Amino acid sequence: MKINELIDEWKKDTRIDDLNLDSESLKVPSLHSKYMGHLSESRMELRQLRIQRRLLVKDLFEYYHGDLNNPEDLERIGREPYVKKLMKNDVMSYVEADREVMRMDAKMEMQSELVDTLLEIMKSINNRGYSLKNAIDWRRLTTGG
Repeated sequence: MKINELIDEWKKDTRIDDLNLDSESLKVPSLHSKYMGHLSESRMELRQLRIQRRLLVKDLFEYYHGDLNNPEDLERIGREPYVKKLMKNDVMSYVEADREVMRMDAKMEMQSELVDTLLEIMKSINNRGYSLKNAIDWRRLTTGG
């Protein structure tokens, strides 16, 4: 799920029918369930991206260090043999500057932003019941009931 799709979905779900506050309060558990599912999926995807990044860094470390010269391994990571010889303490700077690692970092940042947005939505859902109760109490007070 992309963040703009999530925000559009949340804009629809955040609308409250102020004439039917009682039925709106009954929607809170289903909203909670829906967005908890999204949050769980997004967290799992972020964990998968972190694992993929670790594996990528390991492969690229071996590649830039010159230890990865087996044709099958090179084909697996989609690289030609690396002919330049680097000092061991310079290898990580090459790995971190690699376009694939930077692309993976960007994916992880986007996924992390999605998780953070879902956490904020969950906070809002948790507070929604209190807001609805306050609105109902206010109606009761102003109508004399």
